[in-house]
Amino acid sequence: MTARGTLVALLLPLGLLSACGDGSDSAAADPVGSESSTATDTPTPTEPTAEATDSPTTTPAWPACSEVWVADAKLPFRYKGCLEGDQAVEADHLSCSSGQRIVRHDDRFFAVAGGKIYEVPGPLDKDKQYLDMVHTCRA
Repeated sequence: MTARGTLVALLLPLGLLSACGDGSDSAAADPVGSESSTATDTPTPTEPTAEATDSPTTTPAWPACSEVWVADAKLPFRYKGCLEGDQAVEADHLSCSSGQRIVRHDDRFFAVAGGKIYEVPGPLDKDKQYLDMVHTCRA
């Protein structure tokens, strides 16, 4: 969406609300005393709004990946992701027919959400234990 489209989308509801006034001329003649004067706080088209940006501006409060992805540790059930430096790495989920999820990381770690973390020496798609778990998961 363009900045102009975003501005129109933000101002249109304000215009519709102002048309639903009480019908008195005093509110229309003196907008300074009314609550609708906050419409001047709307950002100009040169200022990006939160709706106009595609990426978040803050880093999530996630733990470091090296702290989470440790062989034989337990993966948190509600794991959403981790940080590599200040770069967010979202959880890579594989949904199972049972409703469980296999979570993968860095093509060498995997775990069922809330379960034990396994580390493999090579790529996951070559590891027998991982492939067996995926087969069971999808059955």
